[in-house]
Amino acid sequence: MSEDFGLGRQYWSERQGRRPDVVVGDGAVRRHLWVLMQDFDRRDLLQEHFGYECVDNGFVAGTMGEAIDDRFLLDLGREISWPFGRDDVLKWDDDTLFDVIEYMYDRVSKGNEGLGGFHSYSGCGWHFTAFDPEPARREYRTRINQILRRADIGYELGVDGVIERSLPEGMESLIANAPRGVDAHNRLLVEGAIHKFRRRGATPTDRRDAIRDLADVLEHMRAGVKSHLLSKDEGALFEIANKFWIRHNKPDQHSDYDRELWWSWLFYVYLSSIALVVRLEERQRAKAS
Repeated sequence: MSEDFGLGRQYWSERQGRRPDVVVGDGAVRRHLWVLMQDFDRRDLLQEHFGYECVDNGFVAGTMGEAIDDRFLLDLGREISWPFGRDDVLKWDDDTLFDVIEYMYDRVSKGNEGLGGFHSYSGCGWHFTAFDPEPARREYRTRINQILRRADIGYELGVDGVIERSLPEGMESLIANAPRGVDAHNRLLVEGAIHKFRRRGATPTDRRDAIRDLADVLEHMRAGVKSHLLSKDEGALFEIANKFWIRHNKPDQHSDYDRELWWSWLFYVYLSSIALVVRLEERQRAKAS
């Protein structure tokens, strides 16, 4: 299976710089998910969990058991029919849609042909006994995110299979590398802040807490901040958090501003500052040694 899953290919209009920048609606997202599930089922990427039909043995259950609809109800608390009906999928609300996207990420896998058998009678197909989830999950995530990007709804499926806020362009490396090199205690704070800030359903309190956690990490690193940043820059980093209702709750603080815009900016400023101080300290230690 190709790692780009056919998504890296540029077609004619894109090669000419004229690809239409179409934003699809919610209904299209649901239709595309249904088509994707049809494709995964056809290619046996759902066989481990959802089972398969055999011309000799009838339905052979997977890990979801025989009563798959009841398993959906047990796990998600939702009445969902399997296999997904196109008309049913189109009626899902956003919570159901995103629940199912995450749920299916956990239940796709690629069969191992070396440990399976091909049942040729009447074109029955492959019957696998061992599976590897990672190749199927990589493809699933890639294709789901292509659908979500076209819908421009501000969410994506993360590497851990959780729906989260889309990253601004160019921030992928920062998110991946910012916790690296931070001491164990503060690394947990940084990773937790990233999760709190980006996850779907994060409340304003969650996002404020995430920024405050990053400010606390910077406070812990203040000696390094003083050493590597200009004194005015150091003071400004903490003044923003203290004056704009992030770290304290004082009467003289500013609170009447566009928090969505400013908090997003501040989150990435603090995350970048943490990464910068860590990298500068690493460079300084390397020179000393």
